[in-house]
Amino acid sequence: MIPNKEQEIIINHFINNKNGKRILLVEAPPGTGKTYTAVSTALHYIRSNMKQDSKYNKKVLILTFSKNAKAQIEKQLDDLDISNEGLGKYIEITNFHSFFQKYVWAYNKYLGLNENLMIASPKQRRKLLTEKLSYISDYSGEDDDQYGWVESLLEGEFYPLTHKGNIKPAVKRLIPYKENIKNSIKELNKDGYIGFSDIGYYMKELLNKSSSLLKVIQNKYDMIILDEYQDASDLQDEIVKKLIGEKNKAIFFADSKQMIYGWRGASPNRIIDLLKEYGNEIEQKALVTSMRFKNQKDIEGLIKNARQETYDINGFKSSENVKHIKIKVKDKNLFSKQSKNSMYASLKFKIIDILPKYEKRKDKSIGILCRYNEQVDFIKKALREDFKISSQTISNNEEEHNIVCDLIEFLEKQRKDLSKDELSKEIAKYIFSVIYDDNIGAIKRTKLDEVKFANFKNARLSLLKEIASFIEEAQESKDFLDCLVRSINTVKNGQLNVNHENLYLVRKILSSKKSTPEKITDLFLQYQYLKAFKDLKGIYVLNVHQSKGREFDFVYLVDTETMSKESNLLYVALSRVKEKLVIFDWII
Repeated sequence: MIPNKEQEIIINHFINNKNGKRILLVEAPPGTGKTYTAVSTALHYIRSNMKQDSKYNKKVLILTFSKNAKAQIEKQLDDLDISNEGLGKYIEITNFHSFFQKYVWAYNKYLGLNENLMIASPKQRRKLLTEKLSYISDYSGEDDDQYGWVESLLEGEFYPLTHKGNIKPAVKRLIPYKENIKNSIKELNKDGYIGFSDIGYYMKELLNKSSSLLKVIQNKYDMIILDEYQDASDLQDEIVKKLIGEKNKAIFFADSKQMIYGWRGASPNRIIDLLKEYGNEIEQKALVTSMRFKNQKDIEGLIKNARQETYDINGFKSSENVKHIKIKVKDKNLFSKQSKNSMYASLKFKIIDILPKYEKRKDKSIGILCRYNEQVDFIKKALREDFKISSQTISNNEEEHNIVCDLIEFLEKQRKDLSKDELSKEIAKYIFSVIYDDNIGAIKRTKLDEVKFANFKNARLSLLKEIASFIEEAQESKDFLDCLVRSINTVKNGQLNVNHENLYLVRKILSSKKSTPEKITDLFLQYQYLKAFKDLKGIYVLNVHQSKGREFDFVYLVDTETMSKESNLLYVALSRVKEKLVIFDWII
C-alpha cells in the first residue's frame, strides 16, 4: 500500500520536521486508513532512529481501547513489517487495561494490594460489593443503576441520568456514602479481588507514588500513539499525559463524531482540551480521503450526511449498495407490549427475506446492528429458534469471565466432599452456561439455586437421567470433575440448543492438565486473544456499541430512526459497513 499525501505528511512528521511540534492531533474518520497510518508512522520512526543510532532500543507504544482493536492493529503490523527488518519488536501494541494491569500486578505489594490479585468476574464483583455494602440501607445490589455507579467509583463518577438529565434518585441517595463506598472497594481489592474498572486507579496511584518508575516508562517509550482518543475517560487521559511527560512525542488519533461512550467518562471536549493542554507543542492534521468507499459513492454519501447530521429517513432512497426496507406497522410504540411484539414479528420476517441473498457468501460477514440489547436478544433467538440459523459472537467478555471464575471456584470445591444436591446445582449451572435453552425438563435457568438431585433423577428426559447416573457415580468415586466433564460432553451430543463458543471455552478449561487459577486465567486470555484476532465470517447480531472498532462486509441496521436521535451513534453504525448496507425502519 502506498500512502496518500495526507498519510505521508503524518508518517514523516517526526522525521522530516525535526524542529516541529512533538504532539500531533489527527482527525481520523472511519475508512481513511488510520490503522495503516499509525503503524506506518511507528515503523518509519523506528527505522529512522536506528539508522542514526545503531544502539537505539526504545519502543513505540500504541494504546487502544479493546482487544478487538488491538488485534486489528497487530494484523496491520504483520502486513507492513514483512521485510525481515524485525522492527515489530520495537512496537508494543496493547489496550489500556492490559497495559495498566501489567504494572499494577508487578507492584502490587508496593501499592498495598494482595500478592495474589485476581480480577473478579462481573458476577463475583456484584456479590462481593453487595455483601460489603450491606451496612448501607439505601443500597441494593439488584438495582443496575446503583450498582453501575458504585462499581466504577474508583475509575470515575459516571452518573446514570433520567431523560431530563438529572441524576437518578436511587443513585442520588448514595452520594453521601461515596467516600465510604470507595474505601469498601479498596478493602476488597486488598483482599485480592480487584475490579476490572479499578485497575486504572491503581496505575495512577503507582505513577504518583513512584516518580522513578514514571521516568523508566517515559524512557522506554519515547513515542506513544493513541487510538480513538475521543473515547478516553478523565482517568485514562490523566495517566496518558503523565506517560508523555514534557519531552516525549505523541500522536492522538481521534474523531469527535465517534464519541459514543459519554456514559463511561468520554468527553466531547476531549479534543479541545488536548489543544489547550499542549498549546504551542501540538499540531493538528486530518485524514480526509476515504479509502474504503472509492467505488461506493452511495455509501460514502450516506455516511457523509450522517457525519454532517443531515441524514433524512423520510427522503431516503435505495441505491446500488444501499437498500432501505420499510416495515409497515399500525403504530410504533416500543413501550406497548402488543405493539412491540407486532413490530418485532414483522422485522424478523423482513430480515429473513433478504438474508439468503447474502448468507450464501460463507466467506463474508454480516453484522446486524441494533440500538437496544432487547432487539439483539430477540433477533438472535428468532434466527436460532424460528429459522435454525446460527449467529456468531464477537465477544461476550462478561459472560465468559463469569464462566471462567465459576469454574475456578468449582475446581476448588471439587476437592471437598459435595452432596448430591450441591453437585447437581453445580452441574446445572454449567449446563446452562453452554446452551441457549431456558428450561431443560423441570430445571429452569432462572431458578438454578433451587436445583436438587431429584430434578435429574426423576426427570423424563433421558439426557437428565444419564447425568443423574454420573452424579451418583461421583458420590462413590469423589471425582466431581469427571462428572462435570461427562455431563458437558452429554450436552454436546444431545438435542439442546448449544452455544458452541461457550462450550468450546468450558471444554478447553476442563481438559487442561493444570487446573490452577493462574493456568485457567492464562487459557482464558489466550482464548480471548485468538477470538479477537479471528477474521469475521458468518452472521453477528450486536448493539452499535459492541460493533465499535469492527467492520462487516454487509451491515443490517435496525431502527435508524431511533439511532438518528443520537447522531454519533448513527454515524458509527453506518460506518461499520464495507460492501453492502441494508436499513430496516418501521413506518406507519
